[in-house]
Amino acid sequence: MLPDMDGFGGNGPGWKAYLPALAWFAVVFIGIPACSPPPAELVVANGPDVQILDPQKATSAPDGRVLHALFCGLTQLNPESLKPEPALAEAFGQERGGRGWWFQLRPNLRWSDGRPLTGEDVVASWRRLLHPKTGAAYRNWLFPLEGLDPNNLAQQLEQRQDLPGVHLDGLRLEVRFSIPVPAFAEMCAYHALMPVPPSLRQDSPSTQGSWPSSGPYQLQRRVIRDRIRLSANPYYWRAPKPEAKSLDFLTVESQFTALNLFLAGEVHLVATDVPALAVPALLEREEVLRRQAREHGRQPRTAEFDPVPYWACYFYRINVTRTPLQDRKVRQALNLAVDRKALAAMVGARRPPAYSLVPPLIPDYQPPELPRRNPEKARQLLAEAGFPKGENFPPIELLYNSAEIHRDVAESLQAQWQEVLGIEVRLYNQEWKVVLDAQNRLQYDLSRSSWIGDYLDPSTFLEVFRSDSPHNRCGWEDPEYDRLLDQAQLCEQRQPRLALLQQAEQRLLQYGPILPLFYYTTLELVSSDLRGYVRNPRGYVDWAALSLAKSEEP
Repeated sequence: MLPDMDGFGGNGPGWKAYLPALAWFAVVFIGIPACSPPPAELVVANGPDVQILDPQKATSAPDGRVLHALFCGLTQLNPESLKPEPALAEAFGQERGGRGWWFQLRPNLRWSDGRPLTGEDVVASWRRLLHPKTGAAYRNWLFPLEGLDPNNLAQQLEQRQDLPGVHLDGLRLEVRFSIPVPAFAEMCAYHALMPVPPSLRQDSPSTQGSWPSSGPYQLQRRVIRDRIRLSANPYYWRAPKPEAKSLDFLTVESQFTALNLFLAGEVHLVATDVPALAVPALLEREEVLRRQAREHGRQPRTAEFDPVPYWACYFYRINVTRTPLQDRKVRQALNLAVDRKALAAMVGARRPPAYSLVPPLIPDYQPPELPRRNPEKARQLLAEAGFPKGENFPPIELLYNSAEIHRDVAESLQAQWQEVLGIEVRLYNQEWKVVLDAQNRLQYDLSRSSWIGDYLDPSTFLEVFRSDSPHNRCGWEDPEYDRLLDQAQLCEQRQPRLALLQQAEQRLLQYGPILPLFYYTTLELVSSDLRGYVRNPRGYVDWAALSLAKSEEP
């Protein structure tokens, strides 16, 4: 469906009349292959191919978007306030400063195949999340359960049928922690803590990839490297049921392709970044639309492109187990050679330069900051590390995944390090799954990364770099950093707790296993025909609330 708006649709010149402002960077239109099935009612350009449809094992944003349409947690987030609200649990609350939580499950919940969804499913799912054989990256979220031994999980779970710290009495689920977990209600809205069906918990080969779901949609089919087709879940707990009866998540790695599909009306939501080169034209396009609405005396339409701050940071990981990157002075030299302001200006879209890992979006938390660019100091540190003017410095490799923005950033940093430090950085572009695998195996020197906060608290970023975190992927271990995070976990007062987290972040930045580069802004493209979509710093989408409404005729 083409957007129907003055100057960009209807009987006027349509969106094609505006393409000269955008077409100078788009070489060729790449549409959906002719052999593809008819499009769904709602179509999303979702970025790289989804890796896994297991809520407990997935870690990437493309996977997460699909999983939040398929599964539901005890809670869900309000897309405007981002506060947790009842979902599978019709009520919930906390006790003892976050050391205790209770959830009252809704009666008569069902999976999409009609089978009952019970509290036993929740407990069994959390047991699977914790078990080492699952390999779940977020298993540490449940480590604070009262009576749980994280160092002996497999044996403890195999010796008992219940779950330490969790008590189920009919529809009431009580959770007890040994430390305060003040964000647990918000964490329960994340896919890692969502209940998974028995067939997935048993990893049954006969049901592989066709598990029943609990969210607004259920899996209809998946075509690798093309799309995931979802259909409305007839047993979804919430009324009314989703208005859109089908939903497509398209695999679209190229930002240019995603933009062209949107302009052609082939997709209603581009959930990934748009090309940096397109940003000025897209912002100008929004100004034109608003001006036309005012001139015709109509209410302004919902902005299709409107960058706002996002709870995410773009950074490079440094493999501190590799020579010469294990030298702190080398890592500091790399940092001091980076012109973040120039980089942020290049990537555009109102993205601010990042001098910390935690984005400055929490009013009572002021992140510590890295020192600003200092080429002279950078060269001095490199010389002190034994490489004056870059002499005898071995070539290092920078690994990044396929996307225009990642290539542009990598080329910019490559040039800056060559100019300031005289070192050679070789660029390697791979698919995201290859990059992620290399990070997990520490088979890289520098690697492009990002982190989207799972809940609105600095710890969601800082816990990533604990010595034993499966998300660490830098080879960096620091007992003092871990100790500060442990102290923060035990602290029940907010301000002293945030002060400890500030100290931890200062240490993380000081020792440099990462290079923060810029903070994200939301760069999604949203059709003016899409109803129920709310832009927010978390990128959280209430998929059940989305519907498509035809635009009014001028």
